[in-house]
Amino acid sequence: MPSPRPRPRRKRDPQSTRRAILEAAKAVLARDGAEGLSVSSVAKLAGVNRGTAYQHFPVKEDLVRATLDWVSQQLVDAVFSAMDAEDGVDLQPDLAHLPQVLDSMAAFNLRLAEYAIDNPDIGRIWLFDVLSRDNPKDDVFYERFEQAIRQLASSDATHEDIDVEVHAVLMLAGYFLWPVWVRAHAKSAKARKAMAQRFAGEVTRMSMHGVLRADSYRILQSYLRRNITGA
Repeated sequence: MPSPRPRPRRKRDPQSTRRAILEAAKAVLARDGAEGLSVSSVAKLAGVNRGTAYQHFPVKEDLVRATLDWVSQQLVDAVFSAMDAEDGVDLQPDLAHLPQVLDSMAAFNLRLAEYAIDNPDIGRIWLFDVLSRDNPKDDVFYERFEQAIRQLASSDATHEDIDVEVHAVLMLAGYFLWPVWVRAHAKSAKARKAMAQRFAGEVTRMSMHGVLRADSYRILQSYLRRNITGA
């Protein structure tokens, strides 16, 4: 009787393994914080051999830092990729091109609001990371967000004395706190979408009034009536 053929070895895929570990670590961080995370418990949740997990992340601190950095990059990819793909959008506009910039900013506001609402675990982890950093400005998502506001604030259509850092912090705090209100009041996907639109519309109205010069208001008011308030 012929001997059974040996089963072929499963091809190793280190990138998929690393991703599975990070996904599991993200779930633990969102639920229990860094104190409740260990490499072995994350390996078990990810369905990965504990030794393999330790090969990727020898100590807990490595895993926590890698997960936090990965979450920040997920935010960048989710909310800035569409803006990066837009052709011809200059965030340093003159008055003639202001409507195109408003379109881009309104779309960005809605994209970030919807993502924050659909991924509250990401928001919790990101806030934890920012609050625990020695310098929050080192975070890749915050850096990119502030850069976009700084670019807009340096245009000919805006005030000269905008405090970009304060503006960025105020806006981001609102984005990641609003999902708490959504969870309490929106019980369906349709209701969650409506609350995302409410938030994005108000952010557009409030932030644009805060950065644009008075001679830009006519264009802004016309845009808001047509696209945000529905008037």
